Amino acid sequence: MPVLLPCSLAQEGIADPEAAYDSIRTVAFQGQLEDAEAMARALVDEYPSYGDAIVLLSRIIAWQERYDEAIDILDSLLVVQPGHNDAIQARNTISEWLPDTISRDLDIYMGYSFDIFSQPYNRFWQIFRMGAAFETAPGPVLGTFNFGNLHAGTDPAIAETGIQLQAEFRPQITDNSYAWLAYSYSPFTYFPQHRASAEYWYGFNKGWVLSGGASYFYFDRNILIPALSLEKYLHRYWFSAKLHFHLKEAGTTSSLFLTARRYSNDTDYIQLKAGAGTAPDEPWDLAADLDRQEAYSFSLGMKKKLNDNFSVSCNAGYSREQYNNDLWRNRFETFISVIYSPVVK
Repeated sequence: MPVLLPCSLAQEGIADPEAAYDSIRTVAFQGQLEDAEAMARALVDEYPSYGDAIVLLSRIIAWQERYDEAIDILDSLLVVQPGHNDAIQARNTISEWLPDTISRDLDIYMGYSFDIFSQPYNRFWQIFRMGAAFETAPGPVLGTFNFGNLHAGTDPAIAETGIQLQAEFRPQITDNSYAWLAYSYSPFTYFPQHRASAEYWYGFNKGWVLSGGASYFYFDRNILIPALSLEKYLHRYWFSAKLHFHLKEAGTTSSLFLTARRYSNDTDYIQLKAGAGTAPDEPWDLAADLDRQEAYSFSLGMKKKLNDNFSVSCNAGYSREQYNNDLWRNRFETFISVIYSPVVK
């Protein structure tokens, strides 16, 4: 869906859009908002996919206290460029300026997931989670309690419950880059005792994004799983190819996960994911994955905003994995999460 903006004071042939962008910003910072708006509209008319210019136009309009109009422009941009971080940040900021809106910069979430297989024994692994995300100037900070419950038909049988504490930080580094940092601790045998993760994303022109990072786990030994990904935003779609590497003494194994996501607006989407290989992608229970020899997986997920306060996300997946020589098993997993945003209008 193209971003439709009214024409005004169109300039003929803007040869250097970045130079024009800088000039518009200078004029706006000097307080000449009407002139800056006219210049920004002309730039967007000539370069309708120039997301940074659209964000600048929305900010200039918001500085003139036309908040709803500014948000409508950003929503139109986010339909076709859903991963535009500066647009997302601008929308959040302008929403807080609305005179009839109180934003508490807080999301509360609860979730449930399970992972089940029946070979070589019946195993049912559940996780109940609850936590909160706080918006800060550098980026959101999250704190989560994970409650794990394991039922396994081993000899002797297992029926145990334990907790994991998790902290995450997602800082915006520059206009084109952001990161994810996470650490968790658990005294429960079936969670990793320590887990630390870091990943860095950098966005290039035309919707391309490159990332690299690694996750460290400690059970009874040290485990390191680096990852690389290439992502592409294309109108309402987001595509990702991500490689994971499991470094171990017997040699390095790998896996490839391909993801396609279609956005219906700036928050809602449906998603397909397929993977092949032995290195796990983002496991809760890494111990069950360490010895598998091959695996093929598929999952379907979605996220939906229900109203101003609630949104829901869910995912269902199936894996066919080789766990011992020529022995294969079916594995099913799913999760659902409900997010509550205490925003009062």
